[in-house]
Amino acid sequence: IDYETLTKAGSIMGSGGMIVMDEGTCMVDVARYFLNFTQEESCGKCVPCRVGTRQMVEILTRITQGAGEEGDVEKLEELAQTVKVGSLCGLGQTAPNPVLTTIRYFRDEYKAHIVEKSCPALVCKNLIAYYVEPEKCVGCLLCLKNCPVDAISGERKKVHVIDQELCIKCGACFDVCPPKVSAVSKYTGKKRDGILRKASKQRVKK
Repeated sequence: IDYETLTKAGSIMGSGGMIVMDEGTCMVDVARYFLNFTQEESCGKCVPCRVGTRQMVEILTRITQGAGEEGDVEKLEELAQTVKVGSLCGLGQTAPNPVLTTIRYFRDEYKAHIVEKSCPALVCKNLIAYYVEPEKCVGCLLCLKNCPVDAISGERKKVHVIDQELCIKCGACFDVCPPKVSAVSKYTGKKRDGILRKASKQRVKK
């Protein structure tokens, strides 16, 4: 690994640190996170960096919240190039890198967020739903006791149910469910939509 090789890949050598990511990392959210950091660090002296990075953060935030629109990717690319060329210092000139490289290598993830309203990595809270699989739940009460907003109902040795309206997507239920049981699942896209529709119908019946 050297500076030239990283530059060709659309990256830079910063502090010398390296972050390893896998399928559980949302690349759109990663771009938003790093760009938000550089936006906050911007001195604000030049307009391209001050305004351009803010606009990109706003677009990325919308996308991760499920409000992405057709054309957002193209807007990001255009803004990124403007910031890269028009900024006065190294911070502004390299700030768009996370956006440009994630679009370059993970364009399908952006499409999934915008068109399908799904997060393949199951990270973006507005695009996922937690669900207790009835056939797997053993009624151990662990998820119920650890839910910070009391969004889970159920009794010992009976199937637990997550109230989708109360759920804040914190993931506590998912984390505490015993691996040998794995009754709590995360869903996105059409499967998530189906869970929400089912929950809505159950509320109407009540």
